Amino acid sequence: MQVDPGNMKLTYTNSVFHFLKPALLVLSLFLFAFSVSAQDEAETYFAETKVGESFNFNEKTIRFKEVLVDSRCPSDVTCVRAGEAKILVEIFKGEKFLGKEIITLGANVNSFKTSLAKFFKEELDIEFLSLSPYPKTSRKIKASDYQLQFKVTETVKR
Repeated sequence: MQVDPGNMKLTYTNSVFHFLKPALLVLSLFLFAFSVSAQDEAETYFAETKVGESFNFNEKTIRFKEVLVDSRCPSDVTCVRAGEAKILVEIFKGEKFLGKEIITLGANVNSFKTSLAKFFKEELDIEFLSLSPYPKTSRKIKASDYQLQFKVTETVKR
């Protein structure tokens, strides 16, 4: 490399850079094309269901079957342990029953995320946002009163 002090421009006399430029260009184009083809598309759905209700999307169904256990600490009591709720959901593709999943929600956790990819070929995450109503000592919650809010994110490979 030579420096011309008259106009302070760098001039390269080594021809290695002439070979590197095309190679770097081809490599950059390949990596860009690969990254574009490998990108995934994610679709997000929000749902609120009651016990026994189903949420349908893209020929898939998640049914809020029942609350198995609700030992969350009532909001009007101070507890040593926060407790938890266990819910049962059923998974379908079209009319075909694929299986059941028991989800444990902690009382002090705002949301719980799990993958349902074992039931489907594509990636499918479900995030349980809330289970309401929250227990109080002054009332007993009937099974029909429970509502489950969740978000489903389906990742589709292009």
